[in-house]
Amino acid sequence: MKKIITITALLFVLINLPAFAQSDYATLYQNSHVADFKLVHDIDPYQNEDYQKYAWSPYPLFRLASDVYFKGQTIPAGYYILTPREMYGNPYVFFKEAGKVKFIIPVVKKELVPVDFYHSNLPSPKYTKWQKFCKTIRDGFYKLFKNSSKKAPPPNSYIITENIEGDMYLVVLYYGEYKYYMVFKSNRY
Repeated sequence: MKKIITITALLFVLINLPAFAQSDYATLYQNSHVADFKLVHDIDPYQNEDYQKYAWSPYPLFRLASDVYFKGQTIPAGYYILTPREMYGNPYVFFKEAGKVKFIIPVVKKELVPVDFYHSNLPSPKYTKWQKFCKTIRDGFYKLFKNSSKKAPPPNSYIITENIEGDMYLVVLYYGEYKYYMVFKSNRY
């Protein structure tokens, strides 16, 4: 009987161990490397494909209220379009400004987005009766006279930032079916 209780307790601890473990973002930051490649004229090589595939810009706009730092790079406060890319087998996020890639930041962790995340976290618009009527008519015309370009709406996206471990910031970019973790420092040192 003692063996069964011991085995059950051991299995319970082993099953719940990953739930108790948290990522050590300071270690992930130290192990990440600055991108060792440059883009020709700071242009994203897949940008034209994205703009042909989607009906409008598929990437979220991110506003930095203060400067952040990543291993010697200073990213000044401002507006940036965040673009996740897989380059040379590693995930990166491009910080774009006016169509040019300003910064290439490595992703410290990449995970799948939970199934119902966007439905529960993205706000849905509240329509008045007149707006619902107009939307129904517009959608009906859209179905009747479909656009010949066949452009798709862009994937859902969401951004979360939080202060971790004192002088570090965690930025989580939810884009499509993946979420990308980036770690920054709030001071240069």
